[in-house]
Amino acid sequence: MTGPVRINLASLTPDDIAKLREMLRTQPGQRRPETLAAIAERDRLIRALAITCFADLCRHQQSVRIHDALVRYAATTWVRARVDVECRHADHRRRLLWQILKTRGGHVPAVRTIDDILAGCD
Repeated sequence: MTGPVRINLASLTPDDIAKLREMLRTQPGQRRPETLAAIAERDRLIRALAITCFADLCRHQQSVRIHDALVRYAATTWVRARVDVECRHADHRRRLLWQILKTRGGHVPAVRTIDDILAGCD
């Protein structure tokens, strides 16, 4: 991943600034780049959870188990851990659950969404 790009706005002409604004604007119906990055990270973490904790199951069963684990974690430990800046868990499985919920503000994806995510990694 590349670092942030710094642009000296004082050196740009008004036309260049207008073009830059237009290029950075999110169009209606499009997700912001930050949202796309968070979704990609969530998908990566869900795949890692499936591989490390549920490798012996079929894809749909992995989806069901991951969803159940996320719902259970969101209803219990997440209530206390959601304000943490860094994950408090030593257990790798709980760390992944915490990170998945942290990337999307505590939203638990549906079984079908998880199934689609896992289908993309085959």
